[in-house]
Amino acid sequence: MSSEQEEYEYFKNAREYLDYFYSDLTGAKCPDEGEWMPWSMEQFHRTFSQDKGYGGRLLDVGSGPTVYQLVSASRVFPEIICSDFHKGALTEIKRWKDSSRHAFDWSPFVKHVAGLVGTSWESRQDQLRSAIKDVVPCDVFNPNPLHPGMFQPFDAIISAYCLESACYDKGRSAYAQAVRNISTLLKPGGHLVLQTYIGVTYWVDKEGNKTPDSLCLDTDFVLKTLSEAGFTDLEMSEYKTPEREKCYFSDIKGMLHVTGKKKI
Repeated sequence: MSSEQEEYEYFKNAREYLDYFYSDLTGAKCPDEGEWMPWSMEQFHRTFSQDKGYGGRLLDVGSGPTVYQLVSASRVFPEIICSDFHKGALTEIKRWKDSSRHAFDWSPFVKHVAGLVGTSWESRQDQLRSAIKDVVPCDVFNPNPLHPGMFQPFDAIISAYCLESACYDKGRSAYAQAVRNISTLLKPGGHLVLQTYIGVTYWVDKEGNKTPDSLCLDTDFVLKTLSEAGFTDLEMSEYKTPEREKCYFSDIKGMLHVTGKKKI
């Protein structure tokens, strides 16, 4: 089995994953989650529209093969480093940055964000491509998650739907340690922007079998974990998933958007 096949349990590779989950903004293929994608991008837009003196360097922890989470941030940060554990995911980002004809088409997502501020989507897309300076390996369970890379602490970190995926079968202590590990990559006073799933107790495979989620994040635990890891000024908003009789992928209850600052 190739490394890319190992990366995505339900899909042959990162591209198949992208084609399934990100082929539209409506969530039609992901009924468990509802129309969360516009909400997610609007939260990033709102966050990075605020004048908080973010600085110039941003690390995206657990980028996966996606860039939608960085469109708004690229207006603020001229230097963005993408990172992930999986080589296939990073390859997809490289293809998009290099404007490869084989790259996934993120233009509908860029257009959505550009529409929030009334700017040209083409210029926003060019801005994001220019801002992404590198894609590097990342392991949130390593005390230095970017090892063997050597980087000065960053001004800000985004992590969207990464930590809970890495820790779903490892429990809450592993999640708390992963949060502490990524906090070492951030400057004192630096900003954290986190999006995460909440309320998942099981995942459903292709055969309909349920795999327990030993993490089962809730809002109180996420905020407590961030606070104990040295983050202050925590602010949050929540998206609740639709009521449904059948769960196709998981019994997810919602998504959480949290911002905070690393204690000085």
